[in-house]
Amino acid sequence: MSMLIIDVNHGAPELAKEYIELGYGVSIWDIYGKLDKEKNFLNNINFKEINKINILKSTEEPKFNNYDKIIAPIHCPIDVDFMSFHDATSEIIKEKYGSIHKKFIEITGVKGKTTTTELINHILREEYNTYLNNSNKGSIAPVSILNCINYLNEINKIDFYDIFIFEVSLGLTSCEYGAITNILENYPIAKGRKDAFMAKCSTLKNANKKFVNKNLLKSDIFENIDTVIDINKTELLSKYPLRYEYNNKIVEFNNNIFGSHFIENSLFGIEICKNFMDIDTIVDKIKSFKINGRMNVVKKENNCYLIENINPGLNVKSIDNTINDFINEFINDFDNKNGYILIGGDFGCTCEEINIEKLSKVIKKYLSNKNIKFILSGDLGKELKKYFDFEYIDNIDYDKYNGNLLKIYRKKIC
Repeated sequence: MSMLIIDVNHGAPELAKEYIELGYGVSIWDIYGKLDKEKNFLNNINFKEINKINILKSTEEPKFNNYDKIIAPIHCPIDVDFMSFHDATSEIIKEKYGSIHKKFIEITGVKGKTTTTELINHILREEYNTYLNNSNKGSIAPVSILNCINYLNEINKIDFYDIFIFEVSLGLTSCEYGAITNILENYPIAKGRKDAFMAKCSTLKNANKKFVNKNLLKSDIFENIDTVIDINKTELLSKYPLRYEYNNKIVEFNNNIFGSHFIENSLFGIEICKNFMDIDTIVDKIKSFKINGRMNVVKKENNCYLIENINPGLNVKSIDNTINDFINEFINDFDNKNGYILIGGDFGCTCEEINIEKLSKVIKKYLSNKNIKFILSGDLGKELKKYFDFEYIDNIDYDKYNGNLLKIYRKKIC
């Protein structure tokens, strides 16, 4: 049988390797011309028979009718029916490893994926042998799940784990527990032919038990949802330290956690983990949760605080929420009313690129607050400099600023 895999990114060579071993004749269409820019890309693939892959250049549009199967990323801009990388990954895992996917917990969405997977792992890891892969560790493309399982099989540790926890981009592969955390800002994919909302939601079919944010239920595509996450069922008791009531239980975070967005993320963690342990144990474990490298709250001298929110997926909405929380908790309620907000970082971190014009409008909302001073850094800061006459820095000396400081940084992680 002949197969066409479209786009050399997102793990296409790994999929090709698997299908060749299953007896397929495989072609890869380099639709975006990546191999023209990175000549040695395929040399880094650990596959002795890579010469069996027929590579089509971006200028060679294939004759789709010549192939028995077409596989492409879910956001691929083609007008023919194809199997997504998510479904192809599922197919191969079932072929090679049987029902191992019944041990999978998968989290997708726009925001909260990493935090939710970290929290679930934190809650379960003392009672279960858990395996975690998320964007703190590397790729979250669907094929990364296959790569992880293959690696564990190679080192004879695949049977060691009771639960596998995966953060996945743009949807779910076959799993026992699958969650869509949210879709805060729907955005076009496949060159405008599709949108992220429909793409992610369509993969819910791959989850046996489905967990969905109530805000997404406006769509009529949802069926047989097991658990609806409804933040309106919570009562906020304190923003810092974060405390809220949910189903007659008090959920409390420690001083390392800042931001009301943790409420929604933790609701997913609570509801999924209820399949493995009682609610009192879950709530108790949440008290000791912290997420390194993303959110840090550090008390400095003179009773001042440094709050770091470092995340590749920061978007306009999340930045707005973080600034608002910071002002309410670390400016308005403090004797020292001076505060600094550093905004900076990288572009090209995720499929969802940040909109500078929209971000500038958010920042303008806070300019009337004379207790706040904005600082810019990185490529993101250079673009914002076109809108504002703020101080721009390459490296920050935190001791220079006498007041609470919020660092919002969009950072590439791999």
